[in-house]
Amino acid sequence: MWIILAALCFGAVFDGIGAVKAIESLFIERWNLSPWGVLIMMQISYIFMGMFLDDTAMLVIVAPLYVPLIIALGFDPIWYGVLYTITCQIAYMTPPFGYNLFLMRAMAPKEISLVDIYRSIIPFVIVMCIGLALVMIFPEIATWLPEYINKR
Repeated sequence: MWIILAALCFGAVFDGIGAVKAIESLFIERWNLSPWGVLIMMQISYIFMGMFLDDTAMLVIVAPLYVPLIIALGFDPIWYGVLYTITCQIAYMTPPFGYNLFLMRAMAPKEISLVDIYRSIIPFVIVMCIGLALVMIFPEIATWLPEYINKR
């Protein structure tokens, strides 16, 4: 509850000072990115932040900036939420501070080192990246169930 309240306050402040417009201007006007380029940059930033932060911290910091931008670019917010969730899971498996890596280390036998875990996670990260790409290319994968439920 407090985290959500903090995120709403943070978002209101950022919106009030024009940070969303500044981010939009940076991505679209200065870097000449297409809407898909902006989306890809957002996913890359989530992966980078996820190496060091947990999902709640990322959500509080970045959602007030990115969600209005996603809506302004014409993307579905539900679809974007699914992309965010997948990207967070990829980031949790990414060194140097991927939370899932340390969880696996705590559960693994003592003879398995953290380096072994880093190496073993590569196929999973590749599969998750392919899944992320598929959901990006085919948004219906993420939106068909909410649309089906809303029609009932």
